[in-house]
Amino acid sequence: MDVPPLYLSFSPPKYRSRRSLRAIGKTAPIALGLLCLFAGRGLGAQEKPAAPEGAKPAIQTPPTVVPLAPVSPVVNFRERPRFVTDPQRLRRSVQVDGALGEGEWDPFYTIGEGPIQGTIYCNWDDNFLYLAARTSQPSSVIFDVDMSGDGWLRGADNLELVIGGTTEGAAPTVVARLLDAANSKDTPVWNEKAIDVKSLQVAVKTVNGTQVVEVAIPKNTASLVLRPGVNIGLRGEFLPPMSAAAYVPTPPFDPHLLLDASLVESRVVSMAGVNPRLTLSDDKCIAGQTLFATLELLNQTDQAIPIRSLLWTGQGGSANAINTVREVTVPVLPALKTLRLKYRTPLPPTLPTGSYTLVVTGEMENGKQVQATSTFMVVEPLQAQMASSPQPVAIIGQTKLTVSVDVLSAVPDHLRADVELTSVPAGWLLDGGKKRSLYIDREDGRRAMRYTLKLPSTTPAGDYPLEATVSWRGRVWKTHTVARVIRTDSPKTDTPKP
Repeated sequence: MDVPPLYLSFSPPKYRSRRSLRAIGKTAPIALGLLCLFAGRGLGAQEKPAAPEGAKPAIQTPPTVVPLAPVSPVVNFRERPRFVTDPQRLRRSVQVDGALGEGEWDPFYTIGEGPIQGTIYCNWDDNFLYLAARTSQPSSVIFDVDMSGDGWLRGADNLELVIGGTTEGAAPTVVARLLDAANSKDTPVWNEKAIDVKSLQVAVKTVNGTQVVEVAIPKNTASLVLRPGVNIGLRGEFLPPMSAAAYVPTPPFDPHLLLDASLVESRVVSMAGVNPRLTLSDDKCIAGQTLFATLELLNQTDQAIPIRSLLWTGQGGSANAINTVREVTVPVLPALKTLRLKYRTPLPPTLPTGSYTLVVTGEMENGKQVQATSTFMVVEPLQAQMASSPQPVAIIGQTKLTVSVDVLSAVPDHLRADVELTSVPAGWLLDGGKKRSLYIDREDGRRAMRYTLKLPSTTPAGDYPLEATVSWRGRVWKTHTVARVIRTDSPKTDTPKP
């Protein structure tokens, strides 16, 4: 049947008595119920006729469900993280392998609240800024870095790095975007093409539910400068596992409040009026080398300060790498002057490569302490690389090929080693001897040993392996390369004489 239109008005007059308002409150639910009843039957519509007897029931089509677009979890970047931080970021080279070795990283702060908890780490060396995160469960990680430490909405040096959550054995997804506010902080823009993610070193591993994310950002990325005294802004956040591309960044004009971090060569704990400073003779050592260190204590007071003892030792896994020395006879720290204290330790000849930490603690007569921490790397004494030129080489009669063995030395003072060309294709002629002496006059010096080979005119096109060794103090380093030979004609063969 037809249902007449229903008109309801719940707009009360400007002035009503309390009794009339109570009456409206009682009648309003009834009117609303009638409205819902008529709406369910369809206002102005006819009732559907009953299905004929014996007819098959109509197939009910389920409603189409439209999935909601994924929404990124919200991070309140307008609020600065309120966790205890250590702003001194120590120079320390680390391995980006998804594993936090003992004493390898220095924590920045720990997130101890929320659904995902964990610790943010940060270190640096001459080539990379290192970031890491360890969480109690698989997660996605966001790093915000203000390379100049001058505020998020300033310049074009503000990097947001998103590492997506991964499944076992899968490669991590990475998105790097740069906030460009160089023209105006009122009109910043996100740029997702300014940083090549292939230039970043990223490793993610999950073991027994604990996830480790490690990242190495090369120097000069977004104007990143790596040297002592540089200040940067830094922040890390944990989110539920997702693809890095699924994370929706904040609007570019939203400020991100970061925490201050300072790049230092040594981390110090001062006392009132006394500032320590620890310097090492070498931050890249080799096994068997003698390491020297100097502790400077600056007294800014007008009174001399007696020193009860001085303790030099290795931190954590470095305890067995360097000598532990406790000095109980230490000169008095003069008023308004600097006292310099020396230390030396031979490094074991079998010491593995890696990062090591030296800590010196000074205890004063009044019971107060000062402390300084510095790190150094143990590296391979030398690195060897091999190359050939030209590459490829085209055969035109008897053809010359130059092979170079390039050696980089980390040996203090000087290096004298033997270089030998150990593998040469048959028929190729070598000018001079295969074994030669190489001399590098300084640490971090580089020199190339060059060999000249003559390739016969009958040499077929193809790839030819070449190998060489570098020997020093009973150790041998192998290196190799491949010379590619091409031809523009068919190789000639010697015709036997009749």
